[in-house]
Amino acid sequence: MTAVITLALPIFAVIAVGLAAGRLRLMTNADSQTLNKFVFRFAMPAALFGLTATTPPPGPDYLPLAASYALAGFAAIFGTYLAAQALFPITREEAGAHAFAATIGNAVFLGLPIALAVGTWARAYIVLMLIEGVAVITIGASLMAPRENGLSLAGRLKKTLKAPLTNPLVIASSSGFAFSALGLDLPESGVQFFKILGAAAGPAALFSLGLFLATNQYPDIGSIAGRAVSILAVKLAFLPATALAAARLLGVDDPTHMSALALFTFMPSGVTSFVMASQYGIYKTETASALLLSTVCAIFTVSGVLIVFS
Repeated sequence: MTAVITLALPIFAVIAVGLAAGRLRLMTNADSQTLNKFVFRFAMPAALFGLTATTPPPGPDYLPLAASYALAGFAAIFGTYLAAQALFPITREEAGAHAFAATIGNAVFLGLPIALAVGTWARAYIVLMLIEGVAVITIGASLMAPRENGLSLAGRLKKTLKAPLTNPLVIASSSGFAFSALGLDLPESGVQFFKILGAAAGPAALFSLGLFLATNQYPDIGSIAGRAVSILAVKLAFLPATALAAARLLGVDDPTHMSALALFTFMPSGVTSFVMASQYGIYKTETASALLLSTVCAIFTVSGVLIVFS
């Protein structure tokens, strides 16, 4: 648990600095929106492109692992999307943000350092990051994109398919995956460029989250508690349980693959969910609450993974 707390504390510290900046009136809500634009349009795409472009596509040995996470991820995001609309008085776009927050994990800023520290888990973990970066973000963008009334079925389908293609995160992930699949190599200067710009994504997004919490009127906790807890339940219970069960059914017997899958799926909600919700202008408070709550809980769930699988 000490190792997880050591990694989690800086995350809360950066959020706290943003919170303090807002409380002391050193920065405003407009600054939070500007930071989110920078993360959404520049820093996060750079991080995703740098990761996917320099990660070889998974070989045949990793297909059962990839399929296990893909099945669980699709079940989580689509199931939560439908359940959220049935359980809460929210729009379809808000349900999309709800489902995305319940599926996307803090894979880069919390999970990857742990996987790299273990060493043998790193390759399988990065394969799972590749799938999440391309597939889950694409689906999330589709579900969160605004819908227009009065469109024909063909028009709605066209708009739904087009929505992810205008999302910088989807463009970056897909382009990086294609770059890698074609066997192209980034020059070292390019690798360093994307690494430097991408490294700004996490701190800027976390700082912006704290600033958002400080400069926005928070609703009554009772009005959002059910939504935040339901996101937490899917992210830290349903998703990992489904992924590990699927892995067993698909014959994943490599201990390092199972360990990486457990670590990956027990990650808390990722800051990407808050960044995307902010850009679409929906569900920001609920997403921020779920992110904070799941990060606290993940200190215990990720510690449990390390105890059981190490």
